[in-house]
Amino acid sequence: MTNGFWGPVAGIACLAAGQAHAQATAEASGGLEDIIVTAQKRSENLQETPLAVSALTAETIERRGITDVSSLTAAAPNLTVTVTGASTSNIALFIRGIGESETILTVDSPVGLYVDGIVLGRSSGAVFDLVDLERVEVLRGPQGTLYGRNTTGGAVNLISKRPSDHFGADFLLSYGNLDAIQMKGSVDTGQWGDSGISARLSYLHKQRNGYADNILARDARDPGAYNVDAFRIALRYDKGGPVRLNYAYDFNDRRSVGNPMQLAVARPDILAYASASAALGGAPLQISRDRLNSLRLDADGPIKDRVTGHALNAEIDLGDNLLLRSLTGHRRWTNRVVNDQDGNGGLVGFVVDPGLLAGGPFVPLGVQPISLFNLTFERSQRQWTQEINLIGKIGDSIDFVLGGFYFHEVAHEENPTFLTYILPSPAPIEAAPGVFVDSFGVNLASNFSYKFKSQSKALFGQATARLSDRLSATAGLRYTRDDRELRQREPYTRDLDRSFEKLNWAATLDYRWNDDVMTYARVATGYKAGGFNARSQNEGFDPENLTSYEVGVKSELFDRHLRFNLTVFHADHRDVQVGQFLAGSGGSVGITVNAGKARYNGIEAEWTALLGERLTINGNFGYVDRKYKSFIIRDPATDQLIDIARSARFIYSAGTTANVGAEYRFGDLGIGTLSARLDYSYRSRTYFHSTTILNPFNNDLSDGKVGLLDGRITLADLQWGGGKAQLSGWARNITNKDYLLGAVDFGSLGFGTVGYAQPRTYGIDLRLSF
Repeated sequence: MTNGFWGPVAGIACLAAGQAHAQATAEASGGLEDIIVTAQKRSENLQETPLAVSALTAETIERRGITDVSSLTAAAPNLTVTVTGASTSNIALFIRGIGESETILTVDSPVGLYVDGIVLGRSSGAVFDLVDLERVEVLRGPQGTLYGRNTTGGAVNLISKRPSDHFGADFLLSYGNLDAIQMKGSVDTGQWGDSGISARLSYLHKQRNGYADNILARDARDPGAYNVDAFRIALRYDKGGPVRLNYAYDFNDRRSVGNPMQLAVARPDILAYASASAALGGAPLQISRDRLNSLRLDADGPIKDRVTGHALNAEIDLGDNLLLRSLTGHRRWTNRVVNDQDGNGGLVGFVVDPGLLAGGPFVPLGVQPISLFNLTFERSQRQWTQEINLIGKIGDSIDFVLGGFYFHEVAHEENPTFLTYILPSPAPIEAAPGVFVDSFGVNLASNFSYKFKSQSKALFGQATARLSDRLSATAGLRYTRDDRELRQREPYTRDLDRSFEKLNWAATLDYRWNDDVMTYARVATGYKAGGFNARSQNEGFDPENLTSYEVGVKSELFDRHLRFNLTVFHADHRDVQVGQFLAGSGGSVGITVNAGKARYNGIEAEWTALLGERLTINGNFGYVDRKYKSFIIRDPATDQLIDIARSARFIYSAGTTANVGAEYRFGDLGIGTLSARLDYSYRSRTYFHSTTILNPFNNDLSDGKVGLLDGRITLADLQWGGGKAQLSGWARNITNKDYLLGAVDFGSLGFGTVGYAQPRTYGIDLRLSF
């Protein structure tokens, strides 16, 4: 790193320190409220945590309508969240340009996702409705010591509400366009007598029609439709003694239809062959790079997801500033998907016997139904986790966390695919009287079937020493061992076993200039486990490793009316795991390889400002300059290894992200208080494949700059009976911007598809609480 790169942070730190020194004795009056986070396994003020952490409170979660992970885009700088793949429950989480879009169960995500402290082993199945969110924490950068493997990019913590000691209830009824209905309710029982036991019961139902018309199905089966039921039961035991218990069970049943995929680009020969469908008595071909509002989806059955989870958090105060914590979790996920990947049901074409591809004779089968690409998933995963923490203090100068972690999972997948492989004909073929084609098709089916087991064990520790009243040092170590096995029967018969070990470390220095300003410098490492390529003969890939260097400033200025946090970082990425999508006569092949090395330079800023008594402005900005230092692939034309680092793209994440929001409170109107809020989010161009050599349509399928505007108007504090009511009107994507969720370049199959995100949505909410 050059002095020029780090210079801005030093300058801002000095400026902030000087400003804060002038007001060190000022009392915060009507200023910003503290935000408490648990990013370091203990409760502490966000502004006193020497990490790049973003936190969303319950109030912010409500205003933004966040109910699952897919709603978190723009919640933090350099964070990109996308629902990807054929299933509506697959998530691609990227932080600082680091993430994973591959949905196969043998590949891990480098961004850890945690629900009430329980890590989710798979990013597939991660989109489920969280009924009772209290807080979201986004930890940016590697978290290899306290959180362990698969956090090279960072971690996202979802924290649910715990039972209260007092009775209370909260209900929400919402209606929106697309006949969207949401009903949600939570009831706190309060403490049962003097037992120390309290409970919180929560339930959610939501349903909606789709946002694109499937000509071949009813409205409830249109793309984007869903029907969800979820509930959560939380129990708490706390009599004020040394033992505290918190147990939660969550259940989520989601029936949905996949986001619409449409044919966007194709080679001339593929286009000519498929366009002959109408002349041969089939449906006309639909192809457009722009959004199509009507599609023919002949294989878009309902996607079925069921998620259940148990979590038990037990704490014992041992005295002498020692706390023993046990966190036990069990989760299960099942998933079924039937998905049309090209949006062109009803096509027909001239086909021949598949034996031709195995060296057999040319046997015409005439005009038959064809499918450019359809697929089915049958997946399941179950996991068990156990973590033990010993949290304590030594005198007044040392805080520490010691721990052990165990993770075990079993996953299974069946993945049949169906496609028509199109080949050129040496001479025109009369497919029907008077209809000639220059190509013929071969209808093919393939299947991937495997069982995957993973086991991870770790020991870790972290300690913070206060070297003076202002200066502290933190250091941590974590040893991890991963054991993995693959048992596969289709399309390959093989039994594979691999093991990996890693020692990660982190070191931080933080200096508190006064009560309002802190600066810190941090070096940390991260490790993502290796795995298997179940879709190809390539047996597997090795772990990837990352070392990150960052400095940051956290400040609260102007009598706590301005909160401003800034981070500048550099990261070196080694043995980078990169997904490559290949396709051919054997079906689609998504493989992961250790492509090479990368480096990242970036900056992140977050701010919240109280401008007077009524106006609040908040926002964030993230920029990351990403560059591959080496990116090795095998050139399909020459079968030689080549380095394409100069042209390789970083996928599913933007180099620049930004968000700005403003909320104005009009004050008491006599019947209640009125407020209005606008949020604008921005991201720069996004690519969905790494290279144009393997995926020639990659540039055509990329998504340009996207800016989205959301708004909400709320009339709160309405009195009813013994409680209060709140009425809100809201709209998301107010300008009806068309943008992509994802795209697939099918490579040698000769075509590419895109999937557009939902258009403008709007509705009203009625909330009752007492």
